[in-house]
Parts: sequence; structure tokens; C-alpha cells
Amino acid sequence: MSRTLPPPPPRNSQRGDRHDDKKRRLRRGHIGHSSNRSQLDEDLESMFSSLTIDNIPAEANSGDCGMDRKRKSYKDQAGVENMISSLAIQEAAVTNSVYRGQRKKFSDLILDDRKILAKGNSDCNDPGSRSLRSKEFIEGINDLLLRHQGSGVRYFAVHFDLNSTHAVYLDKWVQFASKSDAKYVTLHLCENGISCSRHSVTASRYNFPLHCFGDGRGSLLRKLSLTNCIFSTPVHSSGFSSLVQLSLRRVTTADSDIQNIFSCFPVLRDLKLQCCEDLVNIRISHETLLELHISCCQKLKSINIHSISLDIFEYDGHQVQIKYESTPSMRRIAIKFVDRNCSLPDDLLAMERLKKVTLWFLSPSEEPSFILHAKTFTVLQLVSLSILPSWNNVLAVAYLVKATPSVKRLHLEACSGEHHYLDNVQVDWPEHISLKKLRTILVGGFAAQAPLVELLAYLSRVATRLKLLEISPHHHRYKDSGRCVSEDVGVEAAWDHARNAARATIGLKLQSTVKFVVK
Repeated sequence: MSRTLPPPPPRNSQRGDRHDDKKRRLRRGHIGHSSNRSQLDEDLESMFSSLTIDNIPAEANSGDCGMDRKRKSYKDQAGVENMISSLAIQEAAVTNSVYRGQRKKFSDLILDDRKILAKGNSDCNDPGSRSLRSKEFIEGINDLLLRHQGSGVRYFAVHFDLNSTHAVYLDKWVQFASKSDAKYVTLHLCENGISCSRHSVTASRYNFPLHCFGDGRGSLLRKLSLTNCIFSTPVHSSGFSSLVQLSLRRVTTADSDIQNIFSCFPVLRDLKLQCCEDLVNIRISHETLLELHISCCQKLKSINIHSISLDIFEYDGHQVQIKYESTPSMRRIAIKFVDRNCSLPDDLLAMERLKKVTLWFLSPSEEPSFILHAKTFTVLQLVSLSILPSWNNVLAVAYLVKATPSVKRLHLEACSGEHHYLDNVQVDWPEHISLKKLRTILVGGFAAQAPLVELLAYLSRVATRLKLLEISPHHHRYKDSGRCVSEDVGVEAAWDHARNAARATIGLKLQSTVKFVVK
């Protein structure tokens, strides 16, 4: 006897049942939001309040802290979905983005006024308004961090005008970054779009708690960038074995702190010091440092460098004494003195790997310093010069290239179209000069300045194997080094005049083997 099977249910009914069931589940979850919200806030508050400076060393001394963090991370991540379902719709977006970061095992937290504050706030210059904005900003960050799981943060950055009066909050945020094993940390405590020089917060700068990362548990921090802070280093610390880049801008720090940096950060590769007003005599002694950048340190008097691995050194500021005690690996040097012309230091003779030097000649009335170039620097192959085209300056350039007979590429950048010279001046160019290896001359900011025209004509005569001379009225770089021609009224006519003058005064004097390009 055959049994009659019941007909299968329609597909649409199954889909409808599932759809209705999903609706019922969503409604139940939404209704339960108000009852579970208070308990959720208490749990998050407890999680965030556990991040304190005092308990970091205590946890670091526990041998099971690594396993505890792992177990806690697994438990926290398991509860992320429950947290999302219980949050309001307008709040779930932030948490959901954090959850996606958890699935990727890292997330980036870049906290600034554009992301935290509501648009259209009142005038930032009003003290009352700034206080309200600071309060709103702090509350916004605290609320966001309460929703974060506290692990898997790769980049943690705060960009806002805060100082020592907000230290209790900043300390919490720095602890959060440390606990989260952040690799890149930035504190830019300035208003967005406003130069730090306009902030009178020197007396109330935030003291960065470096010990939060150097607690002995092996910090993963690789890059630290601070602006408008106080930075002091311990005499001995072994908790920064991963930091490779340190940037200090408008930071209160002492000469002794700079010396201690290299004992605290044994693998540091890149150091930037900008507008650090308290530095006077800097001594750089490190075996792994590759790049050193120093600029606008007003009280600075001397820089002594002892680093066998240093590859790049750049200085921008008033004239200081620079001594290269031991830099055999140096490949590139860029020096800019804002108050006088530069020259090649005698220490370059010991840098056998040096290939490129960038110098500035910006003083219009200074006597030519060609006496300082009595020695010959045969190692240099690329020379880049930014000049204010006066007769003294172009004469100094001529003596400089005479001292670098192996140069293959010369870049000249004229920083101004203004006249800093007299016309029809007879110049005694250096004799017995040979630039047989010079193949390329590039000129930017050309405005038919008489000294520059004569310099190029002279160089084309002594560079017997020159292959390319390229002239452009446009500025290639160093736009902040002087007044650019491109900012003048009637710039197109000025450019055309410069191009025609180049063809008439220089192009006709070149040999047929030289490729002449006017852009």
C-alpha cells in the first residue's frame, strides 16, 4: 500500500515565515534596548576606568598578563555583536566600524574636531567658545573609547588644542593607546589650520607620560609624534625596543633629554626636532640613526654629530656651528641659514659616500665666501643651490662649483625676481676651472636676472661636456625660501619675457652638442 505524502509547503510561505520571524526578533531587540542600556554603560565604564597609570607596572609584573589579555580579548570580541544589537541606531555606526577593525585585527583612531565635533560651531577665538568646544571634544572621545574593545589599535592620533589643564583626560587616552599596543601615536595639540607659533601655551604644555609605554612589558610603539608637549626621557629605560621614528615639534625638551633619547630608543632610525626653543648644544651619538632633521630651534648654538650610520642630515634655521665628528655613511646634506649664506664645511672631506649637497645663498649684500672653498671636494656629484641672484651670490656659486670638479648635475633655484644688484657690473670669474664631468644644469625661477644670466653663460663655457641645460621660469621647489615670481601680477607676461631672454642671451652662446630646453 502506497502512502500519500503531504504536499511540500510553498517556498513563499517559508520565506515569509523567516522574514516575519526576523521582524519579530528585530522588534524584540529594539524594545529591549532601554532596559539593557544602563547595564551596558556600566560595563563599558568599568572597562575604561581600568586604564590607569598606576596599574600598568602592576600588570606588567604579572607573568600571566599576556594570557589574561588574550582571554579577555576573546571574551570581549565574543560580546561585540550583543553590544551592537543593544545600541541605538545612531550610535551603532561607530561601534560597528570598531567591530570591523577587530575582524581585521587592527583599527585606526584619528581623533580631530572634524570627526568628533558637530559642524558649524561658534567662533574659535572666543575663550568661552573654545572652552565649550574642548568639553564637547573630550566627551566625544571618551564616549568613543568606551565603545572600543581596547585592543588591535594600529594608529592612535589626537589633533586638537589641548594642554596641561586637560591632563587627566590626555593621560587616559595615552594609556588607552599603550594598552591597545598602538604602533603609531600622534599628539598634535594645536588648533587645526592655525600655526603653533600663534598659541601661547608654552607655560601650560601637556607633559607626555612616556613611562606609559616603557613599563618593561615591551612596547610595540614604532612611531611617536608630539606637538606642543613636554617631553622628558628617563636616564635608563629598556621598554622602547621598537621605536624607529620620533618627531618633536614645539616641544619643551632639554639637551640632556636628546642625549637620553638614544639610550631609551636603541633602534631609532629617524629623528625630527622642530621649533624646540630650549635646545642649545645638541650632541647626536647613535649607531643606528639614519635621518636627522633639525629646524627653527631659536636658542641653538651647536650641533655635534657622531653617527656611523647617518645617511641624511637637514638643517634649517639661523647660523649654528655644525661639526660632523664621525659620519662616514653620509650621502645627503641640506643646510639653510636664514641669516647668512652657506658654504661647504671642511668635514665633508671625511665623507667618502657623500653624493648630494643642498645649500642656500639668500643674503643679497654679503661678501662672497669663496675663500672658504679653497679645498677640493671630489666626492660630490650632485649640488643643489637655492640663491638670491646677486653678484656676490653668483660669484660664490662659481667658486663653489670650482671646488667640486666631479659634480655631474647642478640644480639652481632662483628665489626671487627682485633686483638685488647693479646692472653692467664686471665680474672676475674664477680661473683655471674645469667641469669636465658636469652633464646637466637645471634652473628654476629664472626671470632674466642679469647675475644669473652671466653665471649660466660662464658655466656653459667651462663645462666642456655639458649635455643638457634646462631653464624654467617656474619654481621647482623651495617656494618658502623667497618671493616667487609666480605670485606677481602679470605673471604670464613675465614668464614669456624670461623665456625670450633665455633664448637670446644664453641659447645663442651654447655649443651645438648641448640640448637647450626652455619650459
